[in-house]
Amino acid sequence: MLALHKAPIRRWVALLFAAGMLAACQEDAVDPVSEAEAKLHAAPRPAKIFTVTDQIGLLERRFAGRVAAVKTVDLSFQVPGKLVALPVLESQRVKEGDLIATLDTTDYDRAVREATINAEQAKRELDRLETLRERSVISQSAYDEQKNKHDLALETLKEAKQNLEYTTLKAPFDGIVSVRLVDNFTTVSVGTPVVRLHDVSEVQVDINVAEALFGRVSESEVASIEARFPAYGDKLFPLTYREHSSQVDDVAQTYRITLAMPRDGAEQLSPGMTASVTVKFLPEGLELGEQFLVPSSAIAVDGDGSAYVWKFDADTGAVSKNPVEIGTVMGDFIPVRSGLEKGDDIVSAGGAYLSDGQVVRRLN
Repeated sequence: MLALHKAPIRRWVALLFAAGMLAACQEDAVDPVSEAEAKLHAAPRPAKIFTVTDQIGLLERRFAGRVAAVKTVDLSFQVPGKLVALPVLESQRVKEGDLIATLDTTDYDRAVREATINAEQAKRELDRLETLRERSVISQSAYDEQKNKHDLALETLKEAKQNLEYTTLKAPFDGIVSVRLVDNFTTVSVGTPVVRLHDVSEVQVDINVAEALFGRVSESEVASIEARFPAYGDKLFPLTYREHSSQVDDVAQTYRITLAMPRDGAEQLSPGMTASVTVKFLPEGLELGEQFLVPSSAIAVDGDGSAYVWKFDADTGAVSKNPVEIGTVMGDFIPVRSGLEKGDDIVSAGGAYLSDGQVVRRLN
């Protein structure tokens, strides 16, 4: 009987000993959850970084444009005659006052000589009658009649000299001779175009804008206007607004907008050349002063409703909490009124469990 009682006792002792050993082993074992969290905090957390810029989120539209002259004038004579000199060539640059064309002056020289003689004769007769009037030999009316003849003679002389000047055609402004409209030695009448002159003191580009866009976007919402020209490859030229037509095209339902740029550095551009114009403007509803648009995923909110972002330090890899003032969400972007500067790096994804000073690994 004693032997039968000792066997169960031994089994209980063995079980208790095994349980104790198991408990000791469990105390020495590392908690797998704690181990995973420790490893997670030890290695930099991956995060997507976004660089703040004033171009992100701007709407962009492209337009076909054409280079135009500031003004185009068909030059003509104010008197008729036969051309005897037409020294300018097509595409020639001229300065204000340069000779464009000359008429035969034979008839106009003769008119000046005749008018001069008549004026001198009228003056001599007027002087003679003045002496007689002072002596009361003639009446005042006789003197006044001669004075009128003298005045008319002077006007005739003035007109003859002016007509003689009109036989020379000069450039009214700096420009380019686009085309010669007549040949030399042609007899032209008053108003007959002789040459076409382009004012190219600056480069102007005309684009046509649909009425729907024209009526929705104001000048203050335009961020930038740039043009590319085939003659200059991918080089971008900034443009500024000059004017726009107030009448819509009956067929295309578009408005003409004229843009301009300095000619310096673009001397090869001539009226008629094509251009590709890119206009960037702020999305509808974005107020002035909201300079930066950042991804909506970059904005976090505190318990008190204050918005903030995680600013990334590229030198240390650490992030810091940075309060910002935001506007209304616009699709994938949200405007930031204050708290950021151009060039700042912020976390745009992966910032849900970040803390001040935490080191992250940049994904992009």
